[in-house]
Amino acid sequence: MNRLLTVFGLLLVATLASFNAFAQSSALERKLMVEDSYEAPRGRLFNEQAYLRGETYLSQYTNVIVINKAASGSQAQTLRLYTNRQLMLSTYVSTGREDVEYISKVRGVVNKIFKGTTSSHWRHTTRGFYTIKRVHGYNYRSGESKFQMPFAMFFNEQRGLAVHQVPPDLSGGEAAGEAMLGKRASSGCVRVHKSQIQTIHRAVTAADRGIVPVLDTRTGKPKYDQNGKIRYESGYKTIVIVEEY
Repeated sequence: MNRLLTVFGLLLVATLASFNAFAQSSALERKLMVEDSYEAPRGRLFNEQAYLRGETYLSQYTNVIVINKAASGSQAQTLRLYTNRQLMLSTYVSTGREDVEYISKVRGVVNKIFKGTTSSHWRHTTRGFYTIKRVHGYNYRSGESKFQMPFAMFFNEQRGLAVHQVPPDLSGGEAAGEAMLGKRASSGCVRVHKSQIQTIHRAVTAADRGIVPVLDTRTGKPKYDQNGKIRYESGYKTIVIVEEY
């Protein structure tokens, strides 16, 4: 009888611990999985025909990079590069997994010493219209996780999101990361195969910086100043559009 009570007690403790862990994970998901106010809704954002005809403000950018972050579909997990309204490249990519990566305190300390993120986070790729903010070369590494991010081109500084080559130092190796292209696999950045990334990087650096219209990240429509005139700013002449359909 005592043995049965002991077993029952252990099972009860395990069940309660499991329930508590589930409740904590659900609470963390509700806290972290919140879209930013600047994020565009799901659906098609890029009107290709209007762009090719030069009917949108996107034509004032030298390069337009269009990414479909959908998990499934004929155009899911793809990137298209347009330069001067000409399609230059289409390739598979990996965007964020769209789940929460849980990092315990112990793992956070270990990752800080070696590699990896130090806190739990939503592995999310934000939808919308974003100009390229900064560009790096082959040797760039993440400031937090210390993983390699060759040819990183940052488009969302608030979330630390960039288009970059599949990290050569991924757990499981670069080949494992390349095998996942066409599927959601990253922490939020957009991973590209090493055979394609330099084409994109060269297009961005060649276009360089200039005066570009300020577009609403949710709609892609121009923003206006207090006098009713379209706002312009100095920035990279490359815009990234992340859609999901």
